[in-house]
Amino acid sequence: MKNTKFVAILLAGASLLPFSGVPAFAAPKNAGTQPVKFEFAKNPQNPNDGIFVLDGKPFQIRGGEIHPQRIPREYWDHRIKMCKAMGLNTIAFYTMWNDFEQADGSFDFKTGNRDIAAFLQLCQDNGMWVLFRPGPYVCGEWDFGGLPAYLLKEKDAKIRTIKDKNFMEAQTRYLKAIAKVAEPFRAQNGGPILMTQIENEHGSWPRKDPEYLRWLKDFWTKRGFTPIYMSDGAGDHFLRGMIYPDKDVCIGLDPGQNDGAWRVANKYNPGVPVFSSETYPGWLRRWGEGNWTPTNLSGSIKWYMETGRSFSVFPVHGGTNFGFTAGANNDPRTGGDYHTDLTSYDYGSPINEQGNPTKEYHQYREIIGNALKGKEKLPPIPKPIPSIEIKDFTPRFFANLRDNTETFPFRNGGKFKDAPYFEAFGQNQGLAFYRTRVPAGAAGTLDFDGIHDYAHIYLDGKLIATVDRRMKKQPVAVPAREKAAELEIMVEGMGHINYGGKMESDRKGIVGEVRLDGKALKNWTVVPKTLSADSVADAKKAESQDKSVPGGHFRGTFNLSKVGDTFLDMSKWGKGVLYVNGHNLGRYWSQTMDGKPVGPQLRLYCPAPFLKRGKNVVDVVEFELSEPRPIRGCKERNYDMNDIKTQNMNNQW
Repeated sequence: MKNTKFVAILLAGASLLPFSGVPAFAAPKNAGTQPVKFEFAKNPQNPNDGIFVLDGKPFQIRGGEIHPQRIPREYWDHRIKMCKAMGLNTIAFYTMWNDFEQADGSFDFKTGNRDIAAFLQLCQDNGMWVLFRPGPYVCGEWDFGGLPAYLLKEKDAKIRTIKDKNFMEAQTRYLKAIAKVAEPFRAQNGGPILMTQIENEHGSWPRKDPEYLRWLKDFWTKRGFTPIYMSDGAGDHFLRGMIYPDKDVCIGLDPGQNDGAWRVANKYNPGVPVFSSETYPGWLRRWGEGNWTPTNLSGSIKWYMETGRSFSVFPVHGGTNFGFTAGANNDPRTGGDYHTDLTSYDYGSPINEQGNPTKEYHQYREIIGNALKGKEKLPPIPKPIPSIEIKDFTPRFFANLRDNTETFPFRNGGKFKDAPYFEAFGQNQGLAFYRTRVPAGAAGTLDFDGIHDYAHIYLDGKLIATVDRRMKKQPVAVPAREKAAELEIMVEGMGHINYGGKMESDRKGIVGEVRLDGKALKNWTVVPKTLSADSVADAKKAESQDKSVPGGHFRGTFNLSKVGDTFLDMSKWGKGVLYVNGHNLGRYWSQTMDGKPVGPQLRLYCPAPFLKRGKNVVDVVEFELSEPRPIRGCKERNYDMNDIKTQNMNNQW
């Protein structure tokens, strides 16, 4: 491992460990890349417990989770250095399959923040070990838990199981590809990867498949990615039915913050090490909830350092759900309602979305530094990334929402007897326009099995209803018609559910039947509009604006003499997607069509690498408002929206 190689003797006074004295750290062992041996051993003082051993000496993992795919590549080194300066020695990270795989089935491991080899090299260059988490399912509040949406094409599709041939073939292709990228960085090859996680929180999945977990263990073991760990909640419900006991697989707890959690894990896998693989500094946030709130982990960090127990803060820096990568949840607390996650993945983490330290960061750094008693000198905190303000500018109308639709290679010209969901014709998110004819008749009622996830419903071009999946399903009143009329449903697909048993049924668009007065409507035409960054940038300007239809594509510019990070304030807009210089910054949702606040996120993070000196182009695809509103750039994200007290769940759904 380049630079410093940490070999820690665990802390004195640990009730379960046989070691005494202050922590000791080996001097740097060669500036090159030396193979190391990382393994499990029994704790001599407690045969039910285990310890981590690095090159023959006990080792404490002090980890922090960051996701390279949520961070601009230009900032990777800064974020890794921020972790090291907090006193951490290990970086944990997921890899998101659906971001790597391209439409033609190839894998992109080189472009931008997908270059996982470059990220691993930076970890190594900074003297940081790695916990490698390739999934294939990762959860992580990422769209569909990192799985590609095409797995939902067939109605009877199953995921996370050896019993579905399509899933197994697809995930095997991905795993072989990501393994090839990571293989040179195994610790046995002189790289930073100490452990590899198989799957993720499978014990929380309602349909457990131990055979699938054994397949994954065998896959990684054959390729030398050992030792291996699995992670899940610290309880019988989560750990029962897995592949424990297994002396070659250690247990990561999500989270483990007391002796009781360790005892549960020791019961299922005696003699093998346990660590807190996800120690939460806050919690995820969804649209319509309260603002970001940190959970102070000072007590837990102090306990880990006093007892020598290994841990990883999830996430120590969350980053941003750029584009359409934000996931969603089917919340059991509210009867299974659908809630989609914010564009920000700030999470209340000690390193905030822009990469700056919070007050909690300084507290954790002090606790870790004091516990190390000077045996390891913490590096200085990196200087903050400069941020800038941008004066108000107002984009102008550019095109209507119905303009610049895309031509899919439909075999039937986009015509279907029954309305298809997005995944059936190869679309993930974005918009689609569903159109059919309804006969003349008296006022009636439109009901549906599922419209996922947000929609405007028009009759002969006039808006008659808005459907929001977050709310309970309500029938839509349809006006009387003297003659046949066109029914159009513009559907926005938002994040796929990334956790729980509803993942397999969370398809986008129209799902199931749409009925008028109880009779299913047939003969639909589908017109897709993916809202990809390229399609928005290449859109053609419309000759005129149809102001009878809410929303539209608005384009504006601003000039910069210098670049820096900024947060673009969308508080005066409604709901839509924001693009800067061809980069999709993600969704905003400030208010409903009738002016009711949504939030809490009102500002979208725009990192300096997305900007340039001189002219910058902003595209706003707005769904609610027909008139453009001002936008400004701020030096920090908003903290002032929604006084709702949102609970930090700590993985206790």
